[in-house]
Amino acid sequence: MTRDAKSSTPMSARLEDTRMVTGTGRFLSDFLGPDTLHAGFVRAEQASTRIAALDVIQAAAMPGVRAVFTAADLGRDGVAPIAHVDLPREDGGTTEPCPMPILCDTDIRHAGEPIALVIAETAAQLADAIEAAEVDLEPITPVSGTAFLRQFGTQGPARAAMAAAAHKHRIEVDIPRVTAFALEPRCVIARGVTDGGLHYRMSTQNPFALRAQLASHFGWDVSTIRVVADDVGGSFGMKGYMSREDAALAWAARKLQVEIAWIPTRSETILADAQGRGAAGSLQVGLDEDLKIVAIEGQFDIDIGAYPTHLAFGLMNNVNGLTGMYEVPEIFVEIAGQLSPRLPLVPFRGNGRPETTYAIERALDVAARKIGVDPIELRRRNLIGPDAMPVTTGLGFTIDCGDFPKVMQAALDLNPGAQERKRAAQARGMLYGVGLANCIESAGGPVRKPRPDFARLEVAGDGTVTLSPGVMSVGQGHETTLSEMVANRLQIDAARIIYRHGDTEALSNGRGSGGSAGLTVAGSAVCTALEELIAQGSRHAAASFGCSASEIAYRDGAFHREGTNENLPLAALASMTGGIDIESSFTPPAATFPNGAHICEVEIDPETGMTKITRYVAVEDVGRILNQVLVEGQLHGGIGQGLSLGLGEQIAFDEQHQILTGSLMDYRLARAEDLPMIETGSVEVPTALNPLGVKGVGEAGAVGATAALASAVSDALWRAGVEDFDLPATPLRIWEALQRR
Repeated sequence: MTRDAKSSTPMSARLEDTRMVTGTGRFLSDFLGPDTLHAGFVRAEQASTRIAALDVIQAAAMPGVRAVFTAADLGRDGVAPIAHVDLPREDGGTTEPCPMPILCDTDIRHAGEPIALVIAETAAQLADAIEAAEVDLEPITPVSGTAFLRQFGTQGPARAAMAAAAHKHRIEVDIPRVTAFALEPRCVIARGVTDGGLHYRMSTQNPFALRAQLASHFGWDVSTIRVVADDVGGSFGMKGYMSREDAALAWAARKLQVEIAWIPTRSETILADAQGRGAAGSLQVGLDEDLKIVAIEGQFDIDIGAYPTHLAFGLMNNVNGLTGMYEVPEIFVEIAGQLSPRLPLVPFRGNGRPETTYAIERALDVAARKIGVDPIELRRRNLIGPDAMPVTTGLGFTIDCGDFPKVMQAALDLNPGAQERKRAAQARGMLYGVGLANCIESAGGPVRKPRPDFARLEVAGDGTVTLSPGVMSVGQGHETTLSEMVANRLQIDAARIIYRHGDTEALSNGRGSGGSAGLTVAGSAVCTALEELIAQGSRHAAASFGCSASEIAYRDGAFHREGTNENLPLAALASMTGGIDIESSFTPPAATFPNGAHICEVEIDPETGMTKITRYVAVEDVGRILNQVLVEGQLHGGIGQGLSLGLGEQIAFDEQHQILTGSLMDYRLARAEDLPMIETGSVEVPTALNPLGVKGVGEAGAVGATAALASAVSDALWRAGVEDFDLPATPLRIWEALQRR
């Protein structure tokens, strides 16, 4: 249920839904042809080893096998590893270069590394050939060390303020690694084109970035590469960059001049997909006698895996979340990226924002309970007020607008009756807990230097309008929102709009999907293109009528000469001019800051440690709301992911860094029965940073959910004598905590 007194947006269904629910979606496997060959990888079964011997002769001789490639073949073609990029070390240290080989030939830094690429006529022949490859491994010293280190804020003033604080409270956090587990795995159909080009169809969230990275790595002319994506079955950050598998498949398809498909099994994706989250550290909050925050100090280590890249910068890029929605005069934070014999770390929904929110909100909860003050009151005393906007935080980030007290109060107003539910739960012998988390994120960035997005509008003589946005829709509903925007501005039937996304031939560039930039940046680019189309059309119409463009007004799908009955329909104008073709871009002057307040209620069975989420409320300020249904959908999905992390979703490793959670029998994804009904509301504070007034919603739910669950679980356990509890809230961990109290 949604309560929103301000929004009057229509509750329209998604245009995409019809094809999705009728089985006519266009996912990658739907494009397999009768002559498509099947590709797969021989992978290392152990981390921290060296290849002592590799024999692929038998595999290459098996029926149906077209080719088996190793690192030696890549080397003969002059294909280099994916280059190591120096990362910042503000402690003066250095990091040993470690480029990532596309196919390994010596050291194996993590389990699952690709050793050989096998191409066969059928999937069954491929599986047999991979099994026939022989790899002998010998142990080596596991990779370790600091790959990057950044410091934020000012250490001296922060430590002085902390030393003088009346109350100081420190918490430890340990946020495990997770995997994206998209319904559609990373998969590719690559075809070498006779003129030396490449047609690369992929389940991706960023076709333009992939094209640019392939061209850069191999030295290919970018114009010879076409990347295409249709419907995508989920991404969450994992599908936004060139992987080593992408590089191997692109090279092989061009070399053999054939079409090859890589469609991994679920087991292979768990073994081979880069992972997200993976942060541990501590945060200390200092308060004065009036319970106002005077300082924050933090130190975090990020488990970045075996190969250091900027893709592991999520916590650093979103460090502003550590000050939350609060006045924090002094802060100092140190963040280090630590190498490990594990898969590389990449962005995952929220990308550092849920981690920072979890840290500050849990620290405030612990402080409030130990001081003996209501956690809500402690937050209320420290919230930044609307009169302070725009405000620059202690870390130097400027928040342009927002009404944080109103957002938190709106969430509280949506959650009456908590005391009655508490008494009822206790009467049944349950431990009841209620928790609140305030959350803020940056969107449409990066925050230091926002990137542009693009949009193209083509009007044909028959009146159809082709809309090609730079954003990639991977489930968010961009097709619906952007098509509605075009139909409303041009005042034409939405059925006349052709939506074309995910094709690098559709427009010059695009930023894909990520960072909650769909409407903030791509939508603004569409808005800019619409205004340019009308301005250009007005000039043509004025020339046709023999008047000034200032006398032309656009309405009802036509250009009208004011004061007369002369008009020129959009379709007729396009027919006269041979078609209208407009491409525009939009670069935000700064990032936006969506913010919200989430309330979670739980009941814990003290006999089993089982946690049941009984109620959930989320109020978000995502700026102006253009489609209420899609906003709710994004919040529900993000909240589900955030709660899943808190309930126990994690990649677990043994002492040799082998993955123990290799299937859904072991990897605990939240199920429908784990999630409550979710009640959402909104406080609309439009931003002036883009023409739509939107702030972004794609990651909002995930940013607040884990922290809200932690607050509720800690509240329940605190009442039972457990002073501090760090997620995940698995039955065993809660039961053990209750036994130790």
